Amino acid sequence: MAASPSSPGGELDPYRLPAGVSPSRYDVRLTPMLDEATFSGAVTVQLDVEVPTTTLVLNAAELEISLCLVNGAQADFTIDAETDRLFVHTANELPTGTATLAVEFTGILNDKLRGFYRSTYTDADGTEQVIATTQMQSTDCRRAFPCWDEPEYKAVFGLTLNIADGLQAISNGPEVGRTASDGRTAIRFADTMIMSTYLVAFVVGRLEMSDSVDVNGSPMRLVHVPGKGHLTDFGMDVGAFCLRWFEEYYGIPYPSDKVDLAALPDFAAGAMENLGCITFRESLLLVDPATSTQNEQQLVADVVAHELAHMWFGDLVTMRWWNGIWLNEAFATFMEIAACDAYRPDWERWTSFGLERSVAFDVDALENTRSVEYEVRSPADCEGMFDVLTYQKGGALLRMLEQYLGEDRFREGVSHYLRVHSYKNTETNDLWDAIEATSGEPVRRIMDSWIWQPGFPLINATLTADGSGVELTQQRFRLGELPDDAADQMWVVPVHVRNGTTTTTVLLDSVSIVVPLADPAASVVINAGGHGFFRVSYDHTLRGRLTADLGEMSTLERYSLVDDAWAATVAGSITAPDLLQFLEGFSAEREHAVWQAVVIALNGLGRLVGDEARPAFESKVRDLVQPALAELGEPQADQSDLTAKLRGLLLNTAGVLGNDEFVIGLCRDLLAQPVDQVDPELVAAATSVVAAHGGAEDFERLQNGFLTASTPQEQLRQLYALADFDDEVLILRACEFALGRKVKTQNAPFLLRLAMANRRHGPAAWKFVKEHWDQANAEFPTNTIVRMVDSIKQLAAPELVADAAAFFAEHPIPQATKTLDQILERQRINAAFLARDGVVLGRSLTS
Repeated sequence: MAASPSSPGGELDPYRLPAGVSPSRYDVRLTPMLDEATFSGAVTVQLDVEVPTTTLVLNAAELEISLCLVNGAQADFTIDAETDRLFVHTANELPTGTATLAVEFTGILNDKLRGFYRSTYTDADGTEQVIATTQMQSTDCRRAFPCWDEPEYKAVFGLTLNIADGLQAISNGPEVGRTASDGRTAIRFADTMIMSTYLVAFVVGRLEMSDSVDVNGSPMRLVHVPGKGHLTDFGMDVGAFCLRWFEEYYGIPYPSDKVDLAALPDFAAGAMENLGCITFRESLLLVDPATSTQNEQQLVADVVAHELAHMWFGDLVTMRWWNGIWLNEAFATFMEIAACDAYRPDWERWTSFGLERSVAFDVDALENTRSVEYEVRSPADCEGMFDVLTYQKGGALLRMLEQYLGEDRFREGVSHYLRVHSYKNTETNDLWDAIEATSGEPVRRIMDSWIWQPGFPLINATLTADGSGVELTQQRFRLGELPDDAADQMWVVPVHVRNGTTTTTVLLDSVSIVVPLADPAASVVINAGGHGFFRVSYDHTLRGRLTADLGEMSTLERYSLVDDAWAATVAGSITAPDLLQFLEGFSAEREHAVWQAVVIALNGLGRLVGDEARPAFESKVRDLVQPALAELGEPQADQSDLTAKLRGLLLNTAGVLGNDEFVIGLCRDLLAQPVDQVDPELVAAATSVVAAHGGAEDFERLQNGFLTASTPQEQLRQLYALADFDDEVLILRACEFALGRKVKTQNAPFLLRLAMANRRHGPAAWKFVKEHWDQANAEFPTNTIVRMVDSIKQLAAPELVADAAAFFAEHPIPQATKTLDQILERQRINAAFLARDGVVLGRSLTS
């Protein structure tokens, strides 16, 4: 539930504005001075006064207020910087009805990539250019102008930007007028629809725009820094396709009047769903299909689709308070996969989503997981909700519901929800009730069991004594010990059971259920289709039937089989030697998604293996990978993207994990050729392989490649490979480089994270991060700090576990307390796994 705006004693809630006064319209005029990194502004707010008052309370942060007028009369004001509050005091009580508040102010274009902030790029002449741009979510619109900065306070926004001549500007609405005077131009934009403050956006700078494309009457264009127009076609193609597809899916026209997709040089998140003015990292919008990998293109398609899905789910209909942000993001995640699957069916997007879902499984199997929805009070609480449980688990739960109801019934319910609640705010249950109303199924009962309690079930499948049925039992899955109350946890689980050619769907809403078998001698697949958010454990007989009949399982089902086995190994139910033997049974596998699961497990096992047993482990990897790699052969012009992707994955695995000398030499040869003459998947794989076995000369070549790359994808590929070197001196050079001015603060935390994940030299990188902790926190966006330290969970030596716990006891990350707890818990689990299975695996390899 949303927090109350005031406490029982009557004093103001520090995180919620008092009820009684709400905005209906803002007229905002801003004058940014890019060279000085400042701006001045004025806002006039039309108010609805429901409760008479002598004090207006709204949000303002890092703004200098110079004047407040209420109904044209000057008013006193005070500022509480601790709670981001502006208090405007009227001489006489405002009666119920309407009122007008006008505020004049100045502010700074900050370097923390939040609110109204400063972004830079270097132009063709080598001159640094400045862009002023915005990122308002979740609670940073208050840094651009005073406002009622909560999602429930929807209003219409009329924006005017007074910019220096020679610059361009975009905002939520299309330009409707301009006036030039004294070297500046005031650009007025059309009024927005009624919407929340976190969706307001504007960008000012030396920019270029692609030609507009008409999408069912809505003009779409891509905005970028000069010189990158050749990288816009793919993003525009995806955007036009998805906007049409969403209009058809939702059955509701696009709710605004134009779409700008803006690629920004500096952006803390991946992208932001501002109505009509969607902002992106350059690497997630600008791409050259000829030199990029399938995954790099898929990331662009995913993010463009995700943000466009929000135009309806989030922008048109908005959560009442930030506790509902999970549903906004989960639904956009679900819709991004659905749209991309329609855009490129050959990418098998729902299958690859299985890998992304596994990241949520890993977090949700911890003691320090959380329920999907929980109470959100402060901005820090809100920031902590932007994690894998919101996006990947939430999206997976919606996919599970859709597969249970059927695509048509699910879609009908979503459309009904959007129509009923257009331009309004909702709670989570409003969606469940809408889908339940159109489908007749117990949707709220099902979904409440998943979003209000932490964790997920393990479904145990056992043949009945007479072999005529399979008994399914549920219990919470944990990587560590189960909590005392785990036996009381129960989910309403839609389970699809395939026996031979017959599929049965049941709702497992008790401890156990028996499902009759149509063909008692045939194999049985629990979670048929692979879309349920649970893991499966088969008894010996059922598992034996499956492993003998892998070809009859779908790709996602085989992926899940491997993924479940890896999780069971970390949890201690399967030994590491037994897992390795199980993986060796997949040498005939030829699907990329299944190999992804196999390679994840191999990488995990590789961290258990010491120097003495490593040659034997590397030999096992080569024996497993080489048949498939040899069969794939050279790239072919008519090959599928997933075939090329598999070749790259296997080459990388053979070279890095298998230490294959032939492959290492081949990768060096590949990188010596012009980049546009080599399959991009091979270029990406070769970059990692050469780095893993390279020296100072290779490091410098990659570093220079990062500085001179012609696309964002090539740039990041070479930057992040700097963390792959098996040389402590070079790893520390990579860390120093991350903190230098040549690496943007949006990317530097991720280079440090990869350095800390280095198998042999991660501890040295961790020591470096500790020594530069204050600098990192001062310079990096706040939402990247916990992501930077995520790979600490790989540092499994006992002394490193103790060191990390002691460090974070003194250096908390308040904006991500729960996520940090999860990282440290997983580090302890990995340490226990190493202690339990490391020696055992080493002995089995060398015996």
